[in-house]
Amino acid sequence: MASPDLQARAQALNSKMEGAAKLAIDEIEKTLIRPLAKLSYKCVVECYEKAGSTQPSEQLDHCAKQCQAPYQLSHNIIQQEVNSFQDRLSRSMMQCNDEASANITPEVQKDARKMKKVEESVLSCISKTVDQHIIQLGPMKKRVASSLDQITK
Repeated sequence: MASPDLQARAQALNSKMEGAAKLAIDEIEKTLIRPLAKLSYKCVVECYEKAGSTQPSEQLDHCAKQCQAPYQLSHNIIQQEVNSFQDRLSRSMMQCNDEASANITPEVQKDARKMKKVEESVLSCISKTVDQHIIQLGPMKKRVASSLDQITK
């Protein structure tokens, strides 16, 4: 069982990671997704204006779907990037836990000082992982921007 201090520090690192990820996703949403959504909705309005009361509904539906395709694709792109990021983060965290578990023996479990050392090493590993993944948010935003740029051309 992890000490309350370890749990609190691990929770602080978790909050740090979540906060950084939320900021990155919010920035993507505000700077990339909203403008794309706006274009999508404008395009749909143009479909309705062109269709008027004379074009068949199938043609209107086709036009509207084509307008919305880039916006919908953008959500898929972001979801893929976020899932990939979460997978990498999860694997790194599991590696930290595996390394700590490998160092725990019955002898270590009986010695509070040795257990504290193991806890410190896992916390250090988690801290490095969080810092590395926060840095990776920048390239992730660039990949998303590049992918969205490709679908809007």
